[in-house]
Amino acid sequence: MKHENLLLELIKIQNTQPVQFSLIINGNTYHLSSVTISKKSTPLTKKTDRGGVYISDKFVYQIKATVFDPQLANSLSGVMLGPSFEFKDLEISVVNTGEAKSVLIIVNLVNSIQKQSKTVLTMNINKIYQK
Repeated sequence: MKHENLLLELIKIQNTQPVQFSLIINGNTYHLSSVTISKKSTPLTKKTDRGGVYISDKFVYQIKATVFDPQLANSLSGVMLGPSFEFKDLEISVVNTGEAKSVLIIVNLVNSIQKQSKTVLTMNINKIYQK
């Protein structure tokens, strides 16, 4: 992953101070709670083109987060592979990151679990930029 050092720095900052994450979908902004960033291994042995839709590597960085806004459910079907024919790149804006100022993370939604009062999202990180 390009800019892996910036992502590792963000994880370190997140462990020492509060960081605000906001998901932007179709012009709407949703506050993310209980955000965890982790590195997950995949069952692949080499980088693979997955059906021409996205490229998967032997590992992926993921963000798992909770949204307590019921309006989010209306936006999900058009951005996740499955209901849609392609992944849509989503943006996560991060502020309060100390020296890094603010950060923009480009993600793909790979899973969502909707409950009465919340939606839990799992997203693969594609790119990360310092603003």
